[in-house]
Amino acid sequence: MRIQQVLAFIGAATLSVSAFAEPSIPPSQAASANTVTVQAGASMVSRMTPGEAQHMKGTFQLEDGRKLVLSNTNNRLFAELDGKREELIPAGQNRFVARDSGTRMTFDRVPFANDVVVSSAR
Repeated sequence: MRIQQVLAFIGAATLSVSAFAEPSIPPSQAASANTVTVQAGASMVSRMTPGEAQHMKGTFQLEDGRKLVLSNTNNRLFAELDGKREELIPAGQNRFVARDSGTRMTFDRVPFANDVVVSSAR
């Protein structure tokens, strides 16, 4: 019985050590024609101050006749459009993305926006 436990321990230790070993094939040779390597720069996501979020509240009349209502709860910005309320995530200067639907919103300025452009996610 004790021999089985020792063998199990040795097997687990061997697998753990082999996980840290250098690969036998360099990554450049291991990549196949179906592999794509993507290198991205630093994220451009910005953050809003509590004051900016507070001053983004309001109602916007869109060119297509719909209304966009922005509200602020716990320093988070929410948009209500077409009866659906979603959190807006800052995606850059004057740009936001709705968390669930991916709808993009671009404001003329943040805070105290006058105009907004809304575009669907897909």
